[in-house]
Amino acid sequence: MRILPLLLTLALPGAAIAEGARLDLACTFVTACDAAGQCGEGTGPARFVVEPEAIDEDGLGLYTLWVDDGPGHTARGASRTGPFAWEPGDSTRMQLALTGERSALWIRQTIGTGGETPSGAEIDLMTCEVTF
Repeated sequence: MRILPLLLTLALPGAAIAEGARLDLACTFVTACDAAGQCGEGTGPARFVVEPEAIDEDGLGLYTLWVDDGPGHTARGASRTGPFAWEPGDSTRMQLALTGERSALWIRQTIGTGGETPSGAEIDLMTCEVTF
């Protein structure tokens, strides 16, 4: 009978990790910068939800990432807290990095096609409520 409590105890860390695996960020833009380095006051909120799909014990691997109420995107993550990189469109690249306990950086890059779509980037510094 003593083996059952031991097995249940060993099972708890994995269950706790699974329950806390989802990362939810409720952010407010503080500073917004363009590709030329011109920065101004950021406006508005953004919400990010990051859920692991196929990761190793360090968090390296694939995640599903949602921005606001948009569709989920496959993202590559370097750890459970990022940075995360994803491509919501053929010529768009994005990265999200937690930079502190209550701050994050969101980079949105457009890859120029040589035609009417020029290359560009926007960088936002945000404060965030982070929950797991």
